[in-house]
Amino acid sequence: MWTADWWWKRHASFPLLENRSTVVPVILGSDKTMLSTLSGDKLAWPVYLSINNLSKAKRRSVKSNGLILIGLLPRCPNGPKTHTINIAYQESLATMLRPLEEPAKSGIKVLCADGRTRHAYPWIASFLADYPEQCNITGVKYGWYPRCEIDPDD
Repeated sequence: MWTADWWWKRHASFPLLENRSTVVPVILGSDKTMLSTLSGDKLAWPVYLSINNLSKAKRRSVKSNGLILIGLLPRCPNGPKTHTINIAYQESLATMLRPLEEPAKSGIKVLCADGRTRHAYPWIASFLADYPEQCNITGVKYGWYPRCEIDPDD
């Protein structure tokens, strides 16, 4: 993560505070899950949160609590238009992430593994999702593939 240009640009935008500030890249993930195997119609979209400052092994370990459930996105009943479902999905996700808004701007003090207190700035780095969830988040019509008209050199 720290080899990407966005990491260094983002890190440079915060006050250094005697070299004790850091970006905390937040990773979100969601995937539609069946809650009922009997009737087959009970679905939910759990949203998980992790931070990329953890090693991959620690983040994937079940016992480490490196991946936490922050909420379940609602499933709209059959009938509403796709646009309505996308809005409900996006607003629910925004509500779940609202507690990160202020710390992302002003930072929070965090005790790090080396025993030092640092000023940390959480920042959403990635959202891991299947194609249907990506359509819900971005508002792109399912089954439609947008084509970029901009020259790659621009």
